[in-house]
Amino acid sequence: MTEDAVVVHTSLVKPKVLKDAIEDVGFEATLVKTEELEDEKSHFSNEDDNSNLKTSLTIGGMMCSACVNTITKALKDVEGVKSVNVSLITEEALVEHTQEVKPENLASVVEDVGFEATVKSTASENETSAHNHDASVDKQSVTIQVFGMTCSNCSNSIEKQVSQLPGVISCTVSLSTNEAYIEFKPSLTGIRNIVDTIEDCGFDANIDNGVDKSTQLELLSKVKDIQYWKNNFFKLLLFGVPIIFLETIFPLIRSKCHMQLNIGHGLYFDVLVEFILGTYVQFWLGRRFYINSYKAFKHGSGTMDTLICTSTSIVYLYSVFIIIQAFAVSSMESPKLILDTSVMLFSFVSLGKWAESRAKGNTSTALSKLLSLTPDKCVIVANPESFKGLDKSVTSGEQNSALSGIVQREIPVDLLQKSDIVIILPGSSIPADGVCIFGESDVDESLLTGESLPVVKKAGSKLIGGSVNVTSTMYMSVELVGQETQLQQIVNLVKDAQMRKAPVQRFADAIAAKFVPTILSLSLFTFFFWCFYTWVAHLEDIPATFKSKSGDHVMFSKILEVAISVIVVACPCALGLAAPTAVMVGTGVGATNGILIKGGEVLESTSGLDTVVFDKTGTITAGKMTLAGHKFFGALSLKEEILWSMLYAVEQNSEHPVAKAIVSGVKDVMEQNSLVDPALVSIEGLETKGGLGITAIVRVAGEDSSRQLRIGSEKLFSDTKLKGETDFENMAGAMRNEHIGTVCHISVDNEYCGYMEFKDTIRQDATATINALQSNGYSVAMVTGDNARTAQYVAAKVGIPTSNVFASSSPEQKIQYVELLQQQGHTVAFVGDGINDAPALVEADVGIAVATGTDVAMSSADIVLLSSEKDESIVVNSSMSSVFNALEISKKTFQVIRTNFVLAIIYNLVMVPLAMGFLIVPFGLHMHPMFASAAMACSSVSVVTNSLLLKRWRPVDVLSVHGTALVCDEEANVENSGIAESLDVSNFKTSKGKKEVGLFSRLRRAFGQKRRPNSEEYEMISS
Repeated sequence: MTEDAVVVHTSLVKPKVLKDAIEDVGFEATLVKTEELEDEKSHFSNEDDNSNLKTSLTIGGMMCSACVNTITKALKDVEGVKSVNVSLITEEALVEHTQEVKPENLASVVEDVGFEATVKSTASENETSAHNHDASVDKQSVTIQVFGMTCSNCSNSIEKQVSQLPGVISCTVSLSTNEAYIEFKPSLTGIRNIVDTIEDCGFDANIDNGVDKSTQLELLSKVKDIQYWKNNFFKLLLFGVPIIFLETIFPLIRSKCHMQLNIGHGLYFDVLVEFILGTYVQFWLGRRFYINSYKAFKHGSGTMDTLICTSTSIVYLYSVFIIIQAFAVSSMESPKLILDTSVMLFSFVSLGKWAESRAKGNTSTALSKLLSLTPDKCVIVANPESFKGLDKSVTSGEQNSALSGIVQREIPVDLLQKSDIVIILPGSSIPADGVCIFGESDVDESLLTGESLPVVKKAGSKLIGGSVNVTSTMYMSVELVGQETQLQQIVNLVKDAQMRKAPVQRFADAIAAKFVPTILSLSLFTFFFWCFYTWVAHLEDIPATFKSKSGDHVMFSKILEVAISVIVVACPCALGLAAPTAVMVGTGVGATNGILIKGGEVLESTSGLDTVVFDKTGTITAGKMTLAGHKFFGALSLKEEILWSMLYAVEQNSEHPVAKAIVSGVKDVMEQNSLVDPALVSIEGLETKGGLGITAIVRVAGEDSSRQLRIGSEKLFSDTKLKGETDFENMAGAMRNEHIGTVCHISVDNEYCGYMEFKDTIRQDATATINALQSNGYSVAMVTGDNARTAQYVAAKVGIPTSNVFASSSPEQKIQYVELLQQQGHTVAFVGDGINDAPALVEADVGIAVATGTDVAMSSADIVLLSSEKDESIVVNSSMSSVFNALEISKKTFQVIRTNFVLAIIYNLVMVPLAMGFLIVPFGLHMHPMFASAAMACSSVSVVTNSLLLKRWRPVDVLSVHGTALVCDEEANVENSGIAESLDVSNFKTSKGKKEVGLFSRLRRAFGQKRRPNSEEYEMISS
């Protein structure tokens, strides 16, 4: 719907070549942006020559899946292009290519095959991947339009001044294009600093955004297409009505009034007027069809334009033949033209395309809303140094005094930089991601997370760009801007999902590749069949359909009309729109409810799921562990502050829930015991063992030698001879048999020093979600790295069968557990945190990740669930119930895809035989080309309309429908019986009404294919 195409290519391919390729197949293409991609290593070295590029192209003029195939083929033929993904609905192409291929060349290639093409953006694969995993990639490029340069001194002056800015890597100014290309480190400088510097040099500067937000919204809403087809339809009416009048009504008037309009040699005035109007309609109002058809023909492909041009050209040429024949024999009767057929064909096709464009524009409502969330401008504090005293103010008078000294400056959102202080007024949208540093207000995040109620934000709370401030003024420190923000990640993810085809779409593409030649062949067969039939049959046996009104002779034009109806009634567009429109609406609706679905393949895989495996920490539980208790042994027990300091130093940079709990616990313990701040500890070595723990070499300030610190589960110490091993074994045994929670044991220099116990809180909607899944036929399992007692306790609280719980599992064993279930015939979804569970997410048929912070890309997951933290005191939110709703919207969307295909296939299987005249002999019924064109238009509109019904989907209130919230989770008397600590799924308990595994999942497993790269490619951080 954004009419974009991204093409990755080498530097040998010029962007204009890609643009020409799209235009060659009948579409318009414009180069939006080209960026040189750099290898991930380029952040530390310059060895990035072999990295690929991904170029996004906006493509105009596509009408059906045949157009998609034409563009795909043209781009794949470009040397250096690795992969091409073209979306009919979003009107984009994403092209991966080597650096030798220039993005402008890709747009040229598209233009060469008859379509409009514009380069929207170009970025490296590694840069894109880095953004997905690390929002703080310390290199950025920007193109700035500079106005007012008159000579080389002007450009040199700008280059000199900009290059002196801290963090600017390079600056190149082109006098001929009036553009400046700057590479810089966003951690040291920002775009606004660069623009201000250029303006200080005496020139005007604007950021070159390629396709800006307003243009993207127009593309999404199909404003251009809607206006074109609307204007074309009314123009056709203006010139078509006189043609129909001259051909149908005027002959009756002329006969009744005995009008003599013969101007000599069989030429009649009314016929000439009709012919002139018909010629204008055929070659001017219908020129778009001819241009696109010609460009597609050059590349050996056929599209919907080909069918329309073929049918109308036959009509026009037949009418020309009739006029020439009348002129040659000096006919005394006015020749009978059939140009009204051509006019009606063009009119109904234009009307259908108008309605289809409006419907397709509605399919992108969700994405349009997301794009509209960020404001165009915002107000920042121009003198942030005066703001520093505000947080130190105590009284309201001091606060007012501090606020009165603030200087405000309104700037475009594109010029926002990290660390800017933004003033957010009530009712205004938050322009970027950041942290509230002053003020308290309610914030509406409904369009981002699906949370219906406003969320309270105060100093220290995270703010998401695009959410709306409801009640009071807040001041925010900007942390992420531009492509790094959560909103932009969501937009990019949704757009990428809508460009990924469902596997069933390949079926439509295969049909589309043969559709046009097949229909033309059927039309030709129909023509010759009825010619032969009327030639050999007796006049009285010939159907009245082919006879004149007097019934004394056969009319050749009637046979021609039947053949034309075959061409016109056939509709490849309905097949081409069946999957993309449903994916567009479904993924958009999901995104507005905090469910990000990554493409059509995910929808198809989800439709066959029968088993859902949950990781415990961060999914079933809230993932906010707290230090519940600790006990230290040995010499260091007398120097707890040293041990706490070492623990703090090793864990403070980790994102794991246990690490965060340790850091928070250290602070709390030292504060409670009136200890000083953690001592300075340097880390000399660090090794992380997935699912087990950490081994670090540390040096405490003031000590002469280093120490080895180990923190982790009992298994981490299984191969180590510890001093104080008796204490370790006693404590470990006690933990297994008596304690419910996550336990970390500690050793220093192989001497056992004690343990820390952490507890997590079960999400309030966990029990209701498990019940909802089981009620709908899903088998539910849980895997965890915690001990069997803790696993049993959580499973019992939420209703997971004991036989479906696997405790003390490492990341590798989680993968093996999923594989064993798949080998038993289950189609498995794995629900985890998206980082620590990446290998299992990849191995499962569908990986579902609960987003944390602003990381929503999560490349290892198929579905990402967003959630909103309401308050620090409220532990849980809707992330568990979102699992159920994610499966529901996915299934519903794929059901619509299948329905669309059925509608499209049945339409063609029924209407094409009718148009061929199957009912002419038995019933005397045939389909006039006018009705054929109307039916063709309705078929496409019906498919899009059926997809739009998905907009009525609403998430299920799981707590209300399937159970009540978990009010408390006090410790219960639980037994370890039945909890597996070894890989065994022989007693796996399936839910009643086991779901049938989808065909695609069966085939993929039969041939040993995985959804994505092997799970071992992902780093195993911990359990």
